[in-house]
Amino acid sequence: MMPRFQRVVSADSSAELAIQTRDLNLWYGTFQALFDVNLKIRQGIITSLIGPSGCGKSTLLRSVDRINERLGSVRIKGTIELFRQDIHAPTVSLAQLRKQVGMVFQRPNPLPISIRENVLFGYRIHHEKGGRIARSEADGIVEEALRQVLLWDQVKDRLDHKATVGLSLEEMQKLCIARLLPVKPLILLMDEPCSALDPRGTAAVEELIWELRGRYSILIVTHNMAQARRASDECIFMLMGRVVEHAPTDQLFVVPAHRETADYIEGRYG
Repeated sequence: MMPRFQRVVSADSSAELAIQTRDLNLWYGTFQALFDVNLKIRQGIITSLIGPSGCGKSTLLRSVDRINERLGSVRIKGTIELFRQDIHAPTVSLAQLRKQVGMVFQRPNPLPISIRENVLFGYRIHHEKGGRIARSEADGIVEEALRQVLLWDQVKDRLDHKATVGLSLEEMQKLCIARLLPVKPLILLMDEPCSALDPRGTAAVEELIWELRGRYSILIVTHNMAQARRASDECIFMLMGRVVEHAPTDQLFVVPAHRETADYIEGRYG
């Protein structure tokens, strides 16, 4: 088994990268979705990906944990590194990669089992003893994960209830995030995690994302310009498969360096 991806610590904070891509190109069959993507995404912060539909945001996100490869027609050139390790290197275990990179989808997808077993699901898969966990250990894992996602107080008395019944969409999305945490990922990828939520639920999940900042490196796709501005440290604007601009969020929204960025955030297209 390949060694666990490790955080790279440097005296120069700008060199502490969670994700780096070099000349990344991706095709679905004959259609090219990404063009020469070069990015440096820093550790421990929230980075948002914005741009019109079809610009390559989700494709880029799903390339980081190699979900795209499930489609036989996908072809990739260039490199993606997590903590300076090439995720396509022959020594990389796909299972180990996905243990280190958690994915949250647009619509909450809790498993049709209890809240407790949802939280423990990934941990059991990766546990060295074949999924057998002492009750006291399991209880601690469940409580810690649910506390991290600000859900413990709401569900602590119904942990054995089915997760697909009786939870709001906001609570289901928080549970899906909690399900990732016991395996101790380094990176959380979020593909429009608030798109199915009402304003109250959106605010709650944004609060959670900000709470997780620092403990995890978070890359979030959003169509909501206000959300990108509220809930990210840095922002990447993509257009037609290319990265147009990558800058601190306040800078990108207030003084964008490119006309295309300004046109998009001011609503001239998209």
